Amino acid sequence: MDCQLLTDAIQRKSRIRVIACATSCAELISMVRENQPDLALVSTRLQDGAFAGLLALQELRALQPQSRVIMLLDEDKAELVVEAFRHGARGVFCRTEKSGQLRKCLQTVHDGQIWANASQLEHIVGAVMQVPTPKLSETTLLTKREEEVARLVAAGLSNRQVAEKLGLSRHTVKNYLGRVFEELGVSNRTELVLCILGQTKSLEAENNRIPAVAYKASA
Repeated sequence: MDCQLLTDAIQRKSRIRVIACATSCAELISMVRENQPDLALVSTRLQDGAFAGLLALQELRALQPQSRVIMLLDEDKAELVVEAFRHGARGVFCRTEKSGQLRKCLQTVHDGQIWANASQLEHIVGAVMQVPTPKLSETTLLTKREEEVARLVAAGLSNRQVAEKLGLSRHTVKNYLGRVFEELGVSNRTELVLCILGQTKSLEAENNRIPAVAYKASA
């Protein structure tokens, strides 16, 4: 019933076509592997358990399919939002939002962009700020100054605020940011935040400073 309701909501006044539905982790992995859809809307809650969808997301990432994944959340909880993006989701959507926004979310992710609302972005920025990450300059060609700009922008500062904090002109900050985007392969501030969030994964495991969520499918 849940799949049918979602299918109706997605296909109403939309060019998007639903080609398959799954209710368990195994079915989901199999259908994505066989059909290679452009998008996969995955609920955190499947028949396997309350967080089985996140387990499936990790398996999908290992398969490296062409499908872009959107995580469907029952609740807009910070740890779920962060874990979804950390494991490869290109968007998150909460069931409490309107169906029209869901269609917009799907189209946006299909077009290659990231989808998250304002509160979800705050969760991501908060995660970035809690854990010190490996220096970007050690894994990229960014200069020390470019890395400073990148981290301040990822923390939510505007170009004007970054310029004031570092004693630079806004034009110089804009140039630095353009260089950062090019080097990291991102196109906007949201993708920059997610890129830096990805750098925290191994360090978070060592320091245990962001609470991790244990995902275990029920028998």
